[in-house]
Amino acid sequence: MATTSEARALPFFTDLYGSPLESGSIYIGQGGLDPVAYPAVVTSDVAGSVVLQQPIRTVHGHATAAGALVHMFCAIPYSITILDSAGRVVYASLNETDPIALAIGSSSVQSAADLAELRSRSRSSTNQVWVTGFGMYVYVPTDTTSPESVPTIVVGNDGARYHLDAFYVEAKTVHVSGTTSANVPGTWLTWNDFGTSESVITNNQGSGAGGLILRNVNAGNTVETGRVTITSSGGISAQSDIATSHNVIAGGGIVALTSDGSKAIQWDGANYNFAGAQLNINGSQAANDGNLQAKMSPRMATIFQTKTVGGLTLTTGSAPGDPGTWSAIVTGVGSTGVSMWVRTA
Repeated sequence: MATTSEARALPFFTDLYGSPLESGSIYIGQGGLDPVAYPAVVTSDVAGSVVLQQPIRTVHGHATAAGALVHMFCAIPYSITILDSAGRVVYASLNETDPIALAIGSSSVQSAADLAELRSRSRSSTNQVWVTGFGMYVYVPTDTTSPESVPTIVVGNDGARYHLDAFYVEAKTVHVSGTTSANVPGTWLTWNDFGTSESVITNNQGSGAGGLILRNVNAGNTVETGRVTITSSGGISAQSDIATSHNVIAGGGIVALTSDGSKAIQWDGANYNFAGAQLNINGSQAANDGNLQAKMSPRMATIFQTKTVGGLTLTTGSAPGDPGTWSAIVTGVGSTGVSMWVRTA
């Protein structure tokens, strides 16, 4: 009969942060094999009469079955994988023979002053290390190929892969004082990236369309009440009014005011254009792109009716320079006299 060992004396398990493991999952398997795929027989009594179903759940750090705390007995050597409630690996080993060694060190949080110290550690010393300036790193024994990608993956000198743990941050104040290392997809909040003491929000869009969305929702997060989108090309789209107490200045390109998606007023850097919309002044039509054109120049005012025969213009001292044949209706006197002309051909 194989030697039987109690996995832990009234076992107690901690999560990645040293707190009691809540709603965790424990898989115990045959030595040298994946415990999930090749489970071992685990019992709650030394006689082996009460078999525990796997995964074995944890409550407040203790293994439980049917709502009661349990011991765990199995043949040695054995393999073990412990997951937290989010499915993250808390501890994993393919060959465990000393339950005391399992309880000491491997599930306790250690610290490192920098990434160099993390790399120098042995994978057997711990499976979780808090690195100053970076956060919690977790040893992932199933990862044997990933290249180092700081800060998300650090490769130890012995080949161990440590993954930066992702976790929620809830705080009254968050102080950010470092520059970005946005080499993997995600959102990065940093400071002084460009040496100008500015706070920077960087979106590494990966293979997606990218962009940045600022949004408001109701208290139950069931209704979106407002949104501003900054596209990956730098465009800004707002769902409501944009109000400013200062000027709106465009450094180049075209400024267009639109109505229902159609350009109504457009400034192209040299001219104001009314695309598909008439010009009204004080409620009265002054010009319409399709039927009426009004043109002002330093010494002349011209009105065209469809730019053909019948157009009228006022000039001082000379005939109109516009296309067509013009006849004077009223002739001014002298170089400053005002003349009225009609287009006859």
